[in-house]
Amino acid sequence: MTGVTLAALLTLGLAACAPRPAPSPLPQAARGLPALQPSAHGDFGHYTLALTWQPGFCIGGSGCLADQPKAPLIGLHGLWASRPRKLIDQGVTPPQWWAAGCDIYPGQDKDAPIVLTDGTRRALGQAVAHLPDDLVTHEYRKHVQCFGMPAETFFRTALAMRATIADSPMATYLRAHIGQDITHDALLGVFRGTFGTDVDRALQIRCETDRGRTILTQLWFTIRTGAVASFPRPESFMRSPEPQDNCPARFTVPDWSPVAR
Repeated sequence: MTGVTLAALLTLGLAACAPRPAPSPLPQAARGLPALQPSAHGDFGHYTLALTWQPGFCIGGSGCLADQPKAPLIGLHGLWASRPRKLIDQGVTPPQWWAAGCDIYPGQDKDAPIVLTDGTRRALGQAVAHLPDDLVTHEYRKHVQCFGMPAETFFRTALAMRATIADSPMATYLRAHIGQDITHDALLGVFRGTFGTDVDRALQIRCETDRGRTILTQLWFTIRTGAVASFPRPESFMRSPEPQDNCPARFTVPDWSPVAR
C-alpha cells in the first residue's frame, strides 16, 4: 500500500473551503485485483461497496455484540451486485431486489458451506461488524451465492477494497473529525479530492439518529461491474441509479460512546 504525502493531507484538510479540491495521489491497495467473475446472473451494471463507520453503525441501532472490535473504524458491510438484466426485464424493482437478493432465485442451498481460509476469516472478524446474526454468512447467502463467485475470492476482494478506503486521505479526514460535526458537502469534497472523480452519487452517505444526534453510519460507493480490478481509479466509479443518501447537511462523526451493545 502506498503512503500519502503530507502535502496531500494538508490539501484535503482544506477541502471544505475549496470549491473543487485538487486530486491527491490515488490510494493503491486494491490495484491489481482480478476482476470478479460471476458464473451466473452476471448481466448486472454495478456493485455497491458498502462500508460502515463502525461506531455509528453499532451505536445507531444495528445491535453489535459485546466482543465488537473497536478497530478498524471503517468496516466492511458488503459488496452488493445490482439487479441482473433479466430481473429488470421481468419487472423486478430495486426495492424488491434489495429485500430478496439471491433468495429471488429458487434452489439456493442455505446449508452450503462458506469456504474461507483462516486468514480471511480472521480479517473478516476484524473488519465486519459482529451482529447476533452473523453478517458474513448473511452477506454471502444474500449477495454472493447465486452469482457463483467463490467466497474466498469474493471476500478477499471486498476486504482489499475496504482497505483502500480505510488507508486513504478520506479516512484520515474522518478520523480527524471524530466527535465533531462535519458537513455533507465537505465529506463529498474530500471524496472527490481523494479519488479524482466528480461523478454525482458515486458516494452516498448514510446516517441514523442517536439520542437527538444525526450520526454517520455508512459509506456506499457505486462501482462499475467491470471495473473492480481498477478500483479506486476515477473510471471505476459511476453514478448510482438510485438515490439512497439520507444524511442531512450537517451530521456527527461518532466515537465509541456509548459502547457497542
